Amino acid sequence: MQSYYSTSHCARSRIANGQSIVRTHCAAATSAELTPNLKPVQSSQSKHHAVFLLALGLLLHPPQARSADSAQAAAPVPSHPLTCTAGDLQATFQIAPDGLEIAKLIDLSTATTLATGSLPLFNLVLRQPGSDADLTVSAASGWQKVSHTNAPAALVFAFENHTNQALEGLSVRITLHTNSNSSAFHWNIDVQNKAKLALRRIVFPQLALAEPGEESSVLFPRGPGEVQQGVWRKDFRYHGDYPGGWCAMQFVAAYCTGDKPTGLYVGFHDPFGSTKYIDIKSAPANRQLHLKFEVPAPNLNSPGNSFSPEGRVVWQLLRGDWFDAATIYREWASHEAKWWPTLGPDGRSDTPMWMRQLNVWVMTGGAPNDCLPAVKTFRGLIGVPVGFHWYNWHQIPFDNDYPHYFPTKPDFASAVAELQQAEVFVMPYINGRLWDSHDRGSEDFEFSSVALPATTKMDNGQPFLESYGSKETNGEPVRLAVMCPTTKLWQDKVHEIVLNLLKQQGTRAVYIDQIAAAPPTLCTDKSHNHPAGGGHWWNEGYWTMLDRIRSTMPPNSTLTTECNGEPFIRWMDGYLTWHWQHDGQVPVFPAVYGGTIQMFGRAYRGGSTKDLALRMKAAQQLVFGEQIGWFDPSQASEPQNLAFLKKTISTRAVFQRYFYAGQMDRPPKLEGQMPKLRADWQWSGEWWVTTDAVLTGAWRIPAEKRAVLLFANPGDQPVTATLRIKPGNYGLAAGKAKIKTSHDGVPSPSISDISIPIDQKIEFPPQSVIAWELF
Repeated sequence: MQSYYSTSHCARSRIANGQSIVRTHCAAATSAELTPNLKPVQSSQSKHHAVFLLALGLLLHPPQARSADSAQAAAPVPSHPLTCTAGDLQATFQIAPDGLEIAKLIDLSTATTLATGSLPLFNLVLRQPGSDADLTVSAASGWQKVSHTNAPAALVFAFENHTNQALEGLSVRITLHTNSNSSAFHWNIDVQNKAKLALRRIVFPQLALAEPGEESSVLFPRGPGEVQQGVWRKDFRYHGDYPGGWCAMQFVAAYCTGDKPTGLYVGFHDPFGSTKYIDIKSAPANRQLHLKFEVPAPNLNSPGNSFSPEGRVVWQLLRGDWFDAATIYREWASHEAKWWPTLGPDGRSDTPMWMRQLNVWVMTGGAPNDCLPAVKTFRGLIGVPVGFHWYNWHQIPFDNDYPHYFPTKPDFASAVAELQQAEVFVMPYINGRLWDSHDRGSEDFEFSSVALPATTKMDNGQPFLESYGSKETNGEPVRLAVMCPTTKLWQDKVHEIVLNLLKQQGTRAVYIDQIAAAPPTLCTDKSHNHPAGGGHWWNEGYWTMLDRIRSTMPPNSTLTTECNGEPFIRWMDGYLTWHWQHDGQVPVFPAVYGGTIQMFGRAYRGGSTKDLALRMKAAQQLVFGEQIGWFDPSQASEPQNLAFLKKTISTRAVFQRYFYAGQMDRPPKLEGQMPKLRADWQWSGEWWVTTDAVLTGAWRIPAEKRAVLLFANPGDQPVTATLRIKPGNYGLAAGKAKIKTSHDGVPSPSISDISIPIDQKIEFPPQSVIAWELF
């Protein structure tokens, strides 16, 4: 991911040279049943617990051998399967004398195998101090003592006394809670390390996901969320470094829909958003997907470092699709995630209303005379307030000599005032992560003398350095050091820059690049105030920095950042979602976080299909709930583009309250022959993306019992399809409802009656936007 991010980030450096400014930059358990022979019990918690104790006792001790205290004692491991059931989800563990494996995970209702025992439940990776060689320890073998005990509504596995003498003092405890109401397993892992080796990382959980049906899909958290079909039968790989723009959330799902929908949701419900990696790799010969969550340990170079990852791992039966998986995650995040903001009747009161109600963005850069005419022309043409992302307002080159942004180009502050008088909200670019190692041309100005102690360090003590295509004055690549967000130096520096822009230059917003885009480094500098390596110190460093900025910035100010790594939502008012460019992407992130933060921006580029690609992106932005644009104002003002953009932007303006005071609902599915649109989105060279000819979305304000359904046809041909809505959909009861329609951003003057259920054929004209507001 780091190299992919760097490559993407590099593309946006073309901005500095006057080219296109785009740089691809637990829940309470209700039951626990352990029985290889008994059917799952669906009863009260006390009855579940009684069955748990009875089954476990009979399994491990003959009746005549049991004492009064034996139910609480650790049991020797049997040599046969052990079954655990939660509702319709059942796991069979194969217990050997020296380890444990998951033999099978099944959906009892549909008799579908969801996972098999091809992978150990966990791996531990350890290292001898002074060595580069890793030692991997598996749950499946090598332990002299494996036991399991019962706790209320839980099963606890203990792994002790590894056969490798170098691991003396290493033990693992895994706790499994079950929830029959949701057919879910909740897991925790605790590694106690008293060995002379350092624990580097925990790989947990690991699952070999079976293909659940003939038309199966996998959901993974790249960008807004992405769904790929049929990957069990071909080469497929996804790797995501969390948190970051290409691994924005902590869950995946594998499922099939149809007559017997089934699947599995796998989430790491970590309320601190600790550093972790998600890896999915297909094994076509076995029709499997190998899923791994890898969590770097804090103090990963220190022998004797114990580690219990934050939160819990959730395996939950999924009867649905990506939206149902998003609903599970939203339910957790809204109650437990540290980054979930306070929401009121109008959404986030700490985000200025101008930002909540903004509908369109442009971006360009340079001196005021280079960009003001085009921006003001677009503002006049579009007829609504505009956000302006201003690059290269500083005298230093782009991606060079950071963080010495001042002085500005001449007349910057007066140009800001002029634009904002015309309801163009100015948001200049800064980087919130990097310091140039040669920060005055090719000279080391303040890097070694000031910045170096606060840079993130590798194991060898050298700073993490990155290059994005920019050049020093001597022709060498610019090498930018990643700064540690926990250090006072870096927190002070970013605070100083942001406050200068908001107070002295008068901007209404500041864009702080990369915070929600690039994943954490595993900094091991012992002089910094954080554990070396893994954990959640990276997020907390930025939280502290941003808390201070928000508490001292002027009223009515806004902070934004790049991409959509989730742990910074509460501290940001907007996320630049410019990288949402993948074929197969679905609005999982808006389904989870709609109403908590404003999402804005796509990379709009060239190519032979650039006009169709522009309309497809704008239409998708509308139904995903994003603020539309982030295009060059000259491109957006072209006659062949302006008409459709006006329709999407005007439609969003009519229904803007849904996007800051409401939340996403399941997009309506149109029935009938649905044509496809295909265009080159030019994300990285040729980049073909296919969508339905009519893109759909649904947003709802539950407290007000109203919803809006959005339909956008960016193509050149009319499309006819049938819309069916059942009672209960979008909060609508059977009987009469009210409907107010909008066509191409022009709302109907009248309100009509409509009967629920709805079964209606609709024609969508070429390059049209239709909205139905139902209440």
